[in-house]
Amino acid sequence: MAVGISVYTTEDFAQQKNKEYIKMAKDNGINMVFTSMHVPEVEYDKKLNEFEDLIKYIKLLDMKLTIDISPVTMNILNSSITDLKPFYDLGVDCLRLDYGFTAEEIAEMTNNKYGIKIELNASTITKEEIEKLIKLKANIDNLTTCHNYYPKPYTGLSYKFFKEKTMMIKNYGLNVSAFIPSLKGRRGPIYEGLPTLEMHRNIKPYTAARHLIYSGLIDDIYFGDAYASINEIRDVISINKDVIELNINLIMDITDYEKDIIFAGIHTNRSDASEYIIRSEESRGYAKIGKAIKPHNCIERKKYSVTIDNYGFKRYSGELNICLIDMPQDERVNVVGHIPEEEHILVDLIKPGTKFKFRKG
Repeated sequence: MAVGISVYTTEDFAQQKNKEYIKMAKDNGINMVFTSMHVPEVEYDKKLNEFEDLIKYIKLLDMKLTIDISPVTMNILNSSITDLKPFYDLGVDCLRLDYGFTAEEIAEMTNNKYGIKIELNASTITKEEIEKLIKLKANIDNLTTCHNYYPKPYTGLSYKFFKEKTMMIKNYGLNVSAFIPSLKGRRGPIYEGLPTLEMHRNIKPYTAARHLIYSGLIDDIYFGDAYASINEIRDVISINKDVIELNINLIMDITDYEKDIIFAGIHTNRSDASEYIIRSEESRGYAKIGKAIKPHNCIERKKYSVTIDNYGFKRYSGELNICLIDMPQDERVNVVGHIPEEEHILVDLIKPGTKFKFRKG
């Protein structure tokens, strides 16, 4: 899993600020940059020198570069379907083709001699179009895909559509990327985020990225917005794809002993998982032998509550659960916290055998 940023050459983005952002991202573990050469507000023929200068800086930092292009872009650079040398000379690693290219032209471009990857729009491509490219002898090894980002509110993809489309594409062995928004630096002219999924528009990029990563569907993630903050970038870079990390809102009178169980280490949902609760395999082992967990806060258990069984549950004492449905009060079960609403989508990704841990807020 790799993480990238996006930069733009509209009037809102000064060249020096772009370079500072790219350098900051590189210094914090980012190695991919996405940019566009067909944003409607930009006259690229007049900004070509500036654009080329930006690309040279990206390559100086040894970062992979994807450019979103149209047939007009190719004309500006004196390139063509059969001649991608101008892009190769610039150091472009991948060309994203959104619209304006036929299947025959795409197939031809995938067979370019420079090893430039050709990226298709994962949000719109169909099974029939992929099959046609295969029949046209497209070089599948040179083909990749990336979902759209959606600046206008309520136009982003649903998770259901996103999952179905992505799984279809991955059946052909193709990589799939997607975008997450920033809450700190949003791109105009709408300034309402550049997510692939609508549900990610107004949540932390750290949460959106975990959702994509833990889903197991996505190969790479880009911040669609610019400029993401240094903390947003560091949070996303720090994600461990093998362990679902959850924030937890603890109750006021939680005991230190209960905190020890929650934060002791990694939990694993039992392989014979219940449909009603997530059961930590390790939690009873984290509970100190012989120490009694007394009943307290034995209230009604709402969905996404975190609970620990008290001594009333005998040998189950110390077992940590996350509720997957609303459940009644039980004097043998202490409610010790709740998963924040923004992160409910992460709990929903916990399957039998999934590892998870809690993050101290």
